[in-house]
Amino acid sequence: MRKTGVVIAASGGAYSGRRGSARGWRLRWGSSRRAVAPEHEELANTVRKGGGYDLVEVGYEGGRRPSIASAVEAVIRRGAERVVVVPTGKLNSGVAEVVGRLEQRHRGVEIVHVQEPADTTGRADWMIRKVREHDPDHVQTEAYFGIGRLAGLGTGETAVVHDFDAGHTLLSRLSALGFTPGAEVTMLQNYGHGPVIVGVRNTRIALGRGEAARIRVRQTACGE
Repeated sequence: MRKTGVVIAASGGAYSGRRGSARGWRLRWGSSRRAVAPEHEELANTVRKGGGYDLVEVGYEGGRRPSIASAVEAVIRRGAERVVVVPTGKLNSGVAEVVGRLEQRHRGVEIVHVQEPADTTGRADWMIRKVREHDPDHVQTEAYFGIGRLAGLGTGETAVVHDFDAGHTLLSRLSALGFTPGAEVTMLQNYGHGPVIVGVRNTRIALGRGEAARIRVRQTACGE
């Protein structure tokens, strides 16, 4: 199984060699060894916890540090055999060139550049979802251990909540609705498209298909 690393590509960061001329928030963190903005570090932590990815780094475009290239190099040094570069917003066209050079330098590493900008309304969730699209080993590992997605249950089937493929915002919502690890869930309605209706803790809950797909479950045998 190939180990996947994530690089969050952003605008911002401290200019190399221009630390003294920075203003505003850069004065607070631009002089640090790793000049990562607090909001980007928080985003990286959410991707680590919500996505289960240990190798997550932040890199900046436009000559700012740490650069996207150095962030990719960092996760490769830590053992990543696949790197997914996901943006926090629209980046310039030079990022694709940077990724191309890194691919030539690390021919044994798969480096994927997600080019569309993040959905800012749920940025961490969007990033995790995009990384998953390029991380087939994650899905194969789930299947090996008998783990599936709630959205994949047929009407009448029962399962136990295993964990979540979700960021903090969605995780809080699902927990408030009763979807916690170990809780038994029964699929009451699933047409294979659109919302589903699930029974959990003696309550009928309607979930969007995307939400149901973020809940990992272990299907129970009859009488278990």
